[in-house]
Amino acid sequence: MELILIPYPKIVKQYDGYVKLGTEIETTFEQVAPDVVERLIKFLERELRRLNFVLSPKGAGTLKLNLSINPDLVVNQQGYKIFVDEEISIYAHDELGLFYGLQTFLQLLRNATKIRQLQKMYIHDYPDILNRGVMLDISRDKVPKMETLKALIDKLAYLKINQLQLYTEHTFAYKNHRVVWEGYSPLTAEEVRELDEYCKERFIELVPNQNTFGHMAKWLIHDEYKHLAEAPDGFETPWGTKFLQPFSLSPAVPESIKLVDEILQELLPNFTSNKVNIGCDETFDLCQGKSKELCEKIGKGRVYLDFLLKVYNIAKRHKQTVMFWGDIIENHPELIGELPKDMIAMVWGYEANHPFDEKCKLYEQSNISFYVCPGTSTWNSFIGRSKNCIENIKNAISAAKKYHANGVLVTDWGDHGHSQHLPFSWIGFAYTSALSWNYDFYRLEDNLDHFLKEIDVNVFETDFEISKLIYSLGEITDMLPYTPNGTPFFYGFLFPERLEELSKKIEDDTLRNVLDKLENASAKLNSMKNLPDSLIKQVRNNLEFAKLGVEVIQMVKAYGKIPEVPENIWSSFEKRLREVLEDYKGIWLTEWREGGLKQSVEKLSRIFHVRNDVFPYIVF
Repeated sequence: MELILIPYPKIVKQYDGYVKLGTEIETTFEQVAPDVVERLIKFLERELRRLNFVLSPKGAGTLKLNLSINPDLVVNQQGYKIFVDEEISIYAHDELGLFYGLQTFLQLLRNATKIRQLQKMYIHDYPDILNRGVMLDISRDKVPKMETLKALIDKLAYLKINQLQLYTEHTFAYKNHRVVWEGYSPLTAEEVRELDEYCKERFIELVPNQNTFGHMAKWLIHDEYKHLAEAPDGFETPWGTKFLQPFSLSPAVPESIKLVDEILQELLPNFTSNKVNIGCDETFDLCQGKSKELCEKIGKGRVYLDFLLKVYNIAKRHKQTVMFWGDIIENHPELIGELPKDMIAMVWGYEANHPFDEKCKLYEQSNISFYVCPGTSTWNSFIGRSKNCIENIKNAISAAKKYHANGVLVTDWGDHGHSQHLPFSWIGFAYTSALSWNYDFYRLEDNLDHFLKEIDVNVFETDFEISKLIYSLGEITDMLPYTPNGTPFFYGFLFPERLEELSKKIEDDTLRNVLDKLENASAKLNSMKNLPDSLIKQVRNNLEFAKLGVEVIQMVKAYGKIPEVPENIWSSFEKRLREVLEDYKGIWLTEWREGGLKQSVEKLSRIFHVRNDVFPYIVF
């Protein structure tokens, strides 16, 4: 019997014989705390109902399910053993292991939905990496509705993810800072506490994630906060462009740390997690403004570290463990050894060849704890970058194992309007879960098709090969010249004035072939009639954006500039783009809060201004 389980267990032995399944299941518990029994019963009742099973009173069930915590039998943390015989027994090392054993049992039932019987078998399973997390950006325009977040949490628990971070810049409803979040539909304190409880019921830790140094533009653009900015009028970026807004808090302004103190004091008590991620990444403008003199005196790295430690000390008053993004301190490796030994560095990078090995070694040599943080490769893309996603995550988790990382956190960012829909992120979420659980199985390319089928069955809950279709869409960018952190047809769509040189490198036949592949994918999607309508709409909408992005490259290649495109060609393009934007708005209002929609659509509509030789500035 082929088993479609995710993550696939380390040891599976199948035997002759089957156990018939009725509709009733009776449970017994041994050495499980009463409060955990209550949580697991609620969970089982809900999930079994979805699979057309019910929990029966003691002695009445047609299938007996015995659940026991016994670390003498299961020695690995979060591990479990399943014995499928006339009765089903699950033994676990701890509460998490018992929950994960139940998740695998539920997947076995899903596998057996049609035949209504389970093959006799033995499973022994445990994770390679104990902390397996997902980070969702909720500050680049898109803030999820509560039902969207809860559906996401349910699926992440199914994948045995045990940590969730919601990346926040300005989208928490701070009482004294309404001007910052007004119009963005932020999460409230009550909603955070509700989510925290919802996560706990599913054995997921909701870790607060609030940036406190760089990426503070949404605060600093307002007059009330501009005096706290390092560079109030903008700065030179590392890639040679001018950023036209303030970006980072200035370490040279004493009131900066007072603001951090105030917002963490209000935010952190809403989370029961003992961790907090204080951000502090990409402080590009540091030393270009108010701290310039201080930097000249003691050095850029020291100025950064001193402010980081001030934020750390504030966070420590509320939480036991402080996380921070490691990119800036990695530029000053001589200072890594000065980090507090109870900090956790978040080692991030999103390209397939990111030097995780080199970066992880820096922390390992200094005895500093760290996570690896790859990405889903969905942002700045419309339809993802599938091979980059897989190789980036594999690269990160390989280094995590080699240098004994504390955990892995896969990131799903929303740069330039968060235009990618959530179905495109599940390959990255699921591969992180699978690889960090059973590395030796999932690192093999031969198992990719099996992995995609696992997503179909267990995430999208369908027999259609929708994951294979999504993966193939993400391969299309490999037909075109490489553009870091995104796809040519996304960047070209947003910034057509930058396309002239790139377009010369692409043959007309290549662009036609790309469009053919997109059209073929669209036809395949249309044939999947029984998929949920919302799933089809989201995939189709991003697919249509990608087609329009390729057409922009064609127009620039043929006519040099968007204002030079003949009116008949432009009119057809504009009509289709406006239709796709209307679909985009409809999807957004179904899954996400209204705040931020206007800003996202403005970014995706920028080409209308470019047509008139106007080039609006976009903040990523």
